[in-house]
Amino acid sequence: MTKRIFALLLALTLVVTLFAACGGNNESSTAGGDNSTSSKNDSSEASGEDSKTSTDDGDVPTISLMVTCGATPADTADIEAALSKITREKIGCNVEIITIEIGNATQQMNLLLAGGDDTLDVFYAGIGTSFVNVASQGQAMELDSLMEPYAEEMKKALGENVYESGRINGKLYGVGRLLDQASVPCFTIRADIAEEFDYKNGDKINLEKLTELFQKVHDKYPDTPIIGPNNGAPNIGDSRVDSLGDGNKLGVLGNMGQDETVINYYESEYYTELVSYFKKWKEMGIYMPDLLNSTEAPVDFIPTGKCFGCFAGHFSAEMNGIWSSSNFGVDCASLQIYEDTVAVTPGAYGCINPATKNPEKAAGLLYLLSTDADVENLLINGIEGQHYQVLEDGTATYVDGQDITTVGWCLGYSWANQNSTLSIPFEYPADYFDQLLNANASAKQSKAFGCQFDLTGVSDAVSACTNVVNQYANPLAAGSVEDFDATLAKFQEDLKAAGIDEIIAARQEQLDEFLGK
Repeated sequence: MTKRIFALLLALTLVVTLFAACGGNNESSTAGGDNSTSSKNDSSEASGEDSKTSTDDGDVPTISLMVTCGATPADTADIEAALSKITREKIGCNVEIITIEIGNATQQMNLLLAGGDDTLDVFYAGIGTSFVNVASQGQAMELDSLMEPYAEEMKKALGENVYESGRINGKLYGVGRLLDQASVPCFTIRADIAEEFDYKNGDKINLEKLTELFQKVHDKYPDTPIIGPNNGAPNIGDSRVDSLGDGNKLGVLGNMGQDETVINYYESEYYTELVSYFKKWKEMGIYMPDLLNSTEAPVDFIPTGKCFGCFAGHFSAEMNGIWSSSNFGVDCASLQIYEDTVAVTPGAYGCINPATKNPEKAAGLLYLLSTDADVENLLINGIEGQHYQVLEDGTATYVDGQDITTVGWCLGYSWANQNSTLSIPFEYPADYFDQLLNANASAKQSKAFGCQFDLTGVSDAVSACTNVVNQYANPLAAGSVEDFDATLAKFQEDLKAAGIDEIIAARQEQLDEFLGK
């Protein structure tokens, strides 16, 4: 596997974006695929009027589709042609791909959705945008009547809970994406070190036992730091709560999302416990120096022996370890920190632009994206023989002689598609998607699953509290404060002053309405 997959891992689990969605995942990515420089399309210059009326098929309309990648792939025209061949036959339209570069997604999406621009017909709200904000601003079409012919089949393909999670005030504005609904926080460490102390990939470990392991490793290897940076700080996830779609955890549901009362995470027993361990780890001297300012990634320091491990996560510890081993070039073991995890609302939704000239065809495309294996595999893996080949075990990899730097499509972009489980696993284990679906089924579904949260009424408090979290949370997690107790107290005080109680009250009111209280 390539470094692309590690970038994908980080995108799914470590990079957090604030969504105004109650019960959602945190969807933001820096995944690779920046492998091409030429393009037939430029989303910033595309003319919807021109591109959608001029086709090689007479009166066949063209529907534009958002595709997220690092840069516009060189073979975009080939993918468009192959995709259009399918869609002409099944729903009677061609497809134009509008590339959204992930590093500039917010700006591009704002431009494309502003002022009734019809350049983009089908798009994903939650990548560079907030689903709730897009819907509330009239930039996402109500879908109930449009999707009615397809609804039952889509519910079977995606799961009824995922499909129905796209409702706001009872109306469907988006179709949820089928991805991992729960993330398992892990500590990933070199496998030889783990095995030396009787641990292997996929084992479960709590914070107390993890600290004991840290101490044993440190006693034997005192000159090698144990905890390395991942996005500038340890970034320990907390699957004991539903973050309600907010990477900053400005109001959460405790008890694996089974509670119905929104609480202040930073005053909770969950966070207080974490801070106590941050303090212990600093006193032990096991942090890699200058975590907050480091630009190094695990792929830079684990294989070189500069540090033994880092915090990360995916839908299973075992899969996280497999990915890490492949990308670091050294065997790794991922240890699951918490016993269980909570399934939360999808963070991004397939939507239709109200300005589209062909809403029925756009609805048909959204249906195919949810249910058609040929469509999803083409968008995720490209064209067989040109971009990928299928191995004997049924998995996909690069065509001989190609790699991430030369291939003409953004392979393996399962995170940015409607139903990735329909595709051929690209450099993943053959049962990857089976494992993902099993993880979804075994996770505890949050009471807030499907609740879409509108925070526009407390937007000033959200901005102020976000600034406070940015000021305190990473320094605490990285062990870079001198007085943990005093810093935590000031953190809590500043959150109060910034208006976190307003946010919690707004979340609670909307959650109560969602639960029928």
